[in-house]
Amino acid sequence: MSPTRLCRLRGKRPCREFCPRSIAVTQPLFAQLAGEVVEASTTRFTAQCPSERLHLPPEFGTFVKILPPGVKPLADPQTNPPTVREVDPFADPEPLSASALDADVVDGTLYALVYFALTGSIEPGRRAAAYGLEEDELHRQQPQIVALLATEFAALHVGFAQDGRVRPHLPPRPPRLHARVWECSSAEICALTENPDFLRPLLSPTGEVSPDELIAACLRNAYIARARDTAYLVRMGKQLAMLLRDDPERLTALLRKLEP
Repeated sequence: MSPTRLCRLRGKRPCREFCPRSIAVTQPLFAQLAGEVVEASTTRFTAQCPSERLHLPPEFGTFVKILPPGVKPLADPQTNPPTVREVDPFADPEPLSASALDADVVDGTLYALVYFALTGSIEPGRRAAAYGLEEDELHRQQPQIVALLATEFAALHVGFAQDGRVRPHLPPRPPRLHARVWECSSAEICALTENPDFLRPLLSPTGEVSPDELIAACLRNAYIARARDTAYLVRMGKQLAMLLRDDPERLTALLRKLEP
């Protein structure tokens, strides 16, 4: 059901804010470096953030990527302008072919979803101690503290690029150690989240993190990447309703987390 029809069913007038006629998918001119792989397996990897991103890992539910060797994650603003997709606000949302990636995406690019982050001492087995000082004062008195700390994050593999398309499977092999990790562009997020089947493996627990919290976070990011396309959330909600039809309480709680 389109967002305009939802507005009418609720007795509200359709508004341009939630019922846009076009959706602009923008891409950053330069990808942001998120970290460097320090541990990798078939299903996930751990990366350490650069020193300037201490305490600033990628947000929970962020999509990240690892490029093949020798590939630079730079986008040319002249050859990669924002893509505008025309949308009929009175039509039901139709599945899009957004799983097709831009022509400049290199085969072998790995995609993952951030689900955990941690800041601590770089020395194994040693825990940071409290000093009882304000953070600015601590940095003045103990400037070496920053050099002894590191921020790491972990991410689940959700797909890889092959023949110009997203393959929503585990990659053939783990990423390389010391490979750089970059945050995905809006266009890549749209491609990764267009097919609702990507939700199914995320329903399983990933350790100490709630899978429902992770699903809600990544869908909110996908919603923002689509310029706040409410119709997209409606479509993903229908998919979740099918996957969780035997657990209505969990479904209801999860759908509440998706409210924009």
